[in-house]
Amino acid sequence: MRPVRRIRLAPGVRAIRRARLLLVPALAAALFVAAPVAGVRRPTLAGCAVWTGLASGLEALSVLGFLLVFKLVFGARMSWRQSIASGLRGLGASSLLPAGGIVGPAVGARSSSDEPPSLAGLTRPTIAFTVVNLVPEAIVLGLLGLSLRLGWLEGPRDAGRTLPAAAVALAILAVVAFARRRRRRHHHGRPTSRGWWAAPGAAQAAAAVVLDGLVDARSILAARNWKLLGALGYYAFDNAVLWAAFHAYGHTPPASVIVMGYLVGSLGSAVPLPGGVGAVEGGLIGALVLYGAPAAPAAGAVLLYRSVSLLLPVALSACAWMLLPARRLRAAIRVPRSEHGSPSAAAARPLTAKASGRAP
Repeated sequence: MRPVRRIRLAPGVRAIRRARLLLVPALAAALFVAAPVAGVRRPTLAGCAVWTGLASGLEALSVLGFLLVFKLVFGARMSWRQSIASGLRGLGASSLLPAGGIVGPAVGARSSSDEPPSLAGLTRPTIAFTVVNLVPEAIVLGLLGLSLRLGWLEGPRDAGRTLPAAAVALAILAVVAFARRRRRRHHHGRPTSRGWWAAPGAAQAAAAVVLDGLVDARSILAARNWKLLGALGYYAFDNAVLWAAFHAYGHTPPASVIVMGYLVGSLGSAVPLPGGVGAVEGGLIGALVLYGAPAAPAAGAVLLYRSVSLLLPVALSACAWMLLPARRLRAAIRVPRSEHGSPSAAAARPLTAKASGRAP
């Protein structure tokens, strides 16, 4: 039998494994650091733990939403088991890597096979995946901005804090709704592009992939598959974790303020930092204060929210990554035996076929 090579984990996998060891004490530290920041007294820490447990359950539901959309976009040829494992790996990469919202799903999809597709081939579905998850947030942001401006909900009503958010949401939805595939014209038997498509080759190819991803996202949304509920759940339950974090410290602003602060503050995740550390926290705290939340409770709630929203996905992702080497090792052991046709394998094959009722 051919010796089995030792499988070495990629640097990104090793980083995720190390990160889970740091995030476990980070959650406990955040509870005790954020409590005095938020002005929580010692007798209320028991209630804080209850709300923290609820926040963890809500984050688990958000993870489930992510896995449903991952199955819808990437898992057409995967079993549910493969899709869940790959989705968890992608979720961990999304949580930890710089610009993980774009890179993470592709990392998870590549881990689903021993012969993974190229990253270039995964760019288009990754864009579609990102857009599908973005649409519910854009709809809520637009409706909430207009509702605050019209005075239908409690919160700020001035145009400077409501209308720009609604305009950005409307622009996102319009881009998705009216995206069309490019039309190629032929000149002397060769395809050519006109207008803004006549850009340099690399820029034109990148623009074409982005546009195709937008069109694919619109097609997925138009199909109205039940797994699209995962996109709503992925956003809504994660936003609810922040709501529970405010309740944990007993200072809860209106729900409209929490939702608006979450949506606007989440723009900090676009900064390419590992895990968005610093940028996301600063963006969320600043946005919550901007829309009327008290500064100290907002800081405490955001620290608790970030601890929960990082700890659970990364811990689940680490478990999924640890299962990957074992699966590949078993495959590596089986393949050499079948290739060389060892006597034990040849003798066992007819017995196995007979026992299972299938032809040898």
